[in-house]
Amino acid sequence: MLFVETRTLNRHVDGATRTLLLEKLQGRGLAPLVRSARLHLYELALSGANRAHDMESAVAARTELEGDTPYVRGDLFCADDHAHFLIFAEGEGERSAVRAGIVYEPDTAAPREKLEAFCRSVSDGLADARGLAGTDGEGEGGGLFDWEDAGQRVPEGFRRFAAARDEAPLFASRGEMVEGWLRSSGLLEDGEARRALRRLYEAHQEGRGAALPTGDERDAVPESLLGKFSESGLIRREILVSCRKDGRALFRLPSPDALSVLGGAICSECGASIADERAEEIIVPTSLVATLLQDASWLTTHLRAVLTKLGVPDSEIIARQTTAEGDVQLMANVAGEAFLLLARDGDWTGANARRALEELAHAEAAHLVVVSTAKIQDDARQRLREYARRRTQAGRELELILVEGMESLAAELQPALERACTRALSAELWQLDTTLGMDVGFMLAARFRMMRAAGALRDMAASAATAVAGSLAEV
Repeated sequence: MLFVETRTLNRHVDGATRTLLLEKLQGRGLAPLVRSARLHLYELALSGANRAHDMESAVAARTELEGDTPYVRGDLFCADDHAHFLIFAEGEGERSAVRAGIVYEPDTAAPREKLEAFCRSVSDGLADARGLAGTDGEGEGGGLFDWEDAGQRVPEGFRRFAAARDEAPLFASRGEMVEGWLRSSGLLEDGEARRALRRLYEAHQEGRGAALPTGDERDAVPESLLGKFSESGLIRREILVSCRKDGRALFRLPSPDALSVLGGAICSECGASIADERAEEIIVPTSLVATLLQDASWLTTHLRAVLTKLGVPDSEIIARQTTAEGDVQLMANVAGEAFLLLARDGDWTGANARRALEELAHAEAAHLVVVSTAKIQDDARQRLREYARRRTQAGRELELILVEGMESLAAELQPALERACTRALSAELWQLDTTLGMDVGFMLAARFRMMRAAGALRDMAASAATAVAGSLAEV
């Protein structure tokens, strides 16, 4: 997933100064991709590099004379883990005549600082270029550095969803409870783990904490799951002491060692020594389990965790309070496009689909993601697809994503998120399309994907080489 941040400068830059500015930036180690491609073309045309700059001057003068489009409309500057862009506005006197930005991935270090340094380089280069071009250097030392942050695009549906969320209590509070959910969310995406935890919870509610079989028996809760539950803070093991005579529970102890502390205590029911009463281990679900299971908060947490892992900032994800039926509602702002995620811990029926479409009509999202931990029934699937088809025919395109099972959620979402990012890039860089004769936004997004794949292959090769070297050392 890619992110774009932009700053603007309210200064008009003429054609001659633009070319000089690109030269100054290249001298600072920022190679302009578009200009470099053009110069290489001129070198090929002239069978050498001696007069490539002369041809550039001739072509630029002819282009400026015709007055259709300027010779330099902007440029790209690529680095290993990010790319900068510089776009010049067409009209003289148009506000924000210079637009500088950075395109980066979630793991790029300090993108804001990189953008700040790039804007500083543009400002310094522009000051030098104006002097060389014979201009009056308007704004130097002051206004030339007045870069303004361009506001992030926020869909109106996302704003309304956030406003509705603020009017009602959130599905959960922040702080320690949320951290506990995040620790257990990866575990609860497994259906077997959810069913086992629900059986433990129901057994405890019914007073059967010691009767539920554990271990490797059929229909038992595996010890491996119990260990994971305990590590996640979902259960704790206690000792239940009950009267041997009438079976009435007396009290619970945190561990078998606590029995020795009681010493000569006697049972209030039969008068026998506590040490002689029945003591058995029970599994007690913590209060976190009731919160996670009863209102499907685990599902909300898991959806948020998946989106965050895919690169969506937590600040761009809004969750509403879950319903009594276990429905979950989230909305994510991805590159200025609203993704509405509606999930159920169970089957999606036709009635559920009807309520989902009502929510979509209010949210006006361009993407609807329907998630079921079980099945999406045929009538629900048909209703949702028919609505998407009618809306697209009416000119309001809707991307519908249907997901059965939590295991495939990330794989289903990632391509849609990447397409949204590519569209955002195209909207930022469309001025360069005619210059290079292609969709520059798509090209840049593909470049990041290929760089990421190449990096993964290099890491795999390095890991394999390390393993082989270790084996040889042992030999």
